[in-house]
Formats: sequence, C-alpha cells, structure tokens
Amino acid sequence: MAGKFGLFASFWLYPILAGILFLWARADEPSLAPLDYILWVLSGGLLWTLVEYGMHRFVFHSAPSSPRLARIVHGLHLDHHHDPRDARKILVRPQTSLPLSLVILGVTYWGTGSPVEAAGIMTGVWAGFLYYEWVHYRVHTSSSVRRGMDGQRRRHFHHHFIDDRKRFGVTSPFWDWVFRT
Repeated sequence: MAGKFGLFASFWLYPILAGILFLWARADEPSLAPLDYILWVLSGGLLWTLVEYGMHRFVFHSAPSSPRLARIVHGLHLDHHHDPRDARKILVRPQTSLPLSLVILGVTYWGTGSPVEAAGIMTGVWAGFLYYEWVHYRVHTSSSVRRGMDGQRRRHFHHHFIDDRKRFGVTSPFWDWVFRT
C-alpha cells in the first residue's frame, strides 16, 4: 500500500480485527458480560506495555551475530534512530506487527483456554499498540505537543539523542522504573 493510507494501515486494520475477535468471543460465549470483556481488554493494554518495552529493549536494540538478522533489526528500528523524523520509519508495518499479534494471540489462547479472554486481551494489546503508534508518530513529527504528552516526548527523545540504552518505554515509563533503565 502506498501513501498515507498504507502508512496508517494499522489504524483501520486492527479495529476491524478486534471486531472480528469480539464476534468470535460472543459466538463462543453468547452471555458474555461487557464488564468482563472490558477487564480482559484492560489486561491486554497492560500486557502491551511489557511487550513494547521488551521488544524495544531486547529485540530492536540487540546486536545479532547473524548478518541477515542484523539487517532485519536495523531495518525495523535502527534506521529510525538514524532518521527519526521520517514517517515511513516511525510506524510499524502490518507485515511486521501481524505475525507478533498471531504469536501473542496463540500464546494467550493457549494460556487461558478461553476465546473470550484471548480476544479481550488481544484487543487490549492492539489498543495499546495503536496508542503507541499515535504517540510515537506525534512525538517525532510534531513540533508542538499537547500537555500530557510532553513527558513522553522528553523521555523518548532522551532515548534517541542522549542514551539509547535507557528509556525504552514510549507510552509508559513503568517498565523502565521496574528494570531501572
């Protein structure tokens, strides 16, 4: 997909997939209480913060010994560090995020044994991911940031321009506090 439509594909793709997962969950459990589903979605949002931190710290800033793997990591993230205002290097493409989504969904379904819980958690993960994409894009492409996002911008720019071995959380500093990074 070309142009802005393709650049922002995740913003229409994941809500559609979340709707499909919700319908799947409703088919499995027609008496699903909305509050229960919302709690699973919130759990997925919390899980997203750990996935974001872990991927950023342990995958995107790794130094793989394999040249092919190093090129993939470099293409996925380190190119963004070299040109942080290029919108094409800020957002994650669906061909990268979908396989990870399938892994998270599979592990969640395996771990819970419940389509409802897996669907809710995955919906929360996608909501967290889309929030991450929005924050990351705004932080890098806007010269003015609204109150509330200034801390995210300051932390993320510290990661980019001062010390890329710290402050891996873009949407939340929680795991950086926990792991003292």
